[in-house]
Amino acid sequence: MFGLASSRRIIPEVGSWLDAARIVELASLVVIFGLAALVTMGLAFWAHRARGDRSALVGLYLLLGAPALLLGLAGLALSVNGRGDGPVLLIVGIGLGLPLLRPVRVAFARVTPIDPASPADMIGLAFVVAATGALIYAGVQSPGPPDDVTAAGIADLVIQGLGELAIAYAAVGWWFARNLGQATARLGIRWPDWRTWLAAVGFLFAVFAAVVVLNLVTVVVQPDVLDELDPITEDLTEDVQHPAGAVVLGLSAGAGEESIFRGALQPRFGIPLTSLLFGLIHAPQYGFSLVIGSLIVTGFLLGVERKYFGTTAAIITHAAYNTIGVLLQSVG
Repeated sequence: MFGLASSRRIIPEVGSWLDAARIVELASLVVIFGLAALVTMGLAFWAHRARGDRSALVGLYLLLGAPALLLGLAGLALSVNGRGDGPVLLIVGIGLGLPLLRPVRVAFARVTPIDPASPADMIGLAFVVAATGALIYAGVQSPGPPDDVTAAGIADLVIQGLGELAIAYAAVGWWFARNLGQATARLGIRWPDWRTWLAAVGFLFAVFAAVVVLNLVTVVVQPDVLDELDPITEDLTEDVQHPAGAVVLGLSAGAGEESIFRGALQPRFGIPLTSLLFGLIHAPQYGFSLVIGSLIVTGFLLGVERKYFGTTAAIITHAAYNTIGVLLQSVG
């Protein structure tokens, strides 16, 4: 939810939790994130085993290769027949399959920190490439912002933040390869000292400055984009436009997204690729415009911050930016 710049208060939000439909909705969200964390842990465990078990490594190739081949063939067939969903299936299939080839991993290793011999890097790169390709294609096909969005309440944000943290810990091998302390250290999360706070504040100013400059460029190049995004941002934050809600949104997005992107992904795939993916995942919310470019630049700044000062500093910067943005919007 990075980049989010009602009169509801906490009591109506709590009251909505008692509604049966709302309970089902929240339970579904818990199940989705729970399954995502379990799948991530399963894949990470499989990759961990594959480092010294040839049969596990062969199984990993089959696990990725079979769907890559099937998706690629289905996408090619649908594309030839003019079906709109064909190209995206083809892109996902190619994205999953290419990293299975060692020369491709060696090529990526020249520009990212990945180890071409690592099964974990192979499977991670496959999903990163497939997701990046699919998001770029979807953005080019539908560059405008969505017609409507669903507001996220406090409960949704808490579940999302905790779910993303669980996915990040699963991805770095918590429980089977690392204990809790080791996994936390691998994610770059530590108790903040005065240097962490100073870095977080400094990068917060840098992010605000970058966003202001890039928004000015957007006004010149795409003058209607920011006007189109204002109501979308308003709808997204409708249920959290009060101090407590702003803080929860900031902490949820900051801790959740940073633990995945800067904590888990960046050490393996580098700042540029991670920043690109970070920006692109926001395209379904904001459309495929220069705003995504500002998010990529923001991701790059947060990546530099993580590299030199740790993920905790990036979490603080991200959380503070979102919190301030929602508070400014609520009084605007």
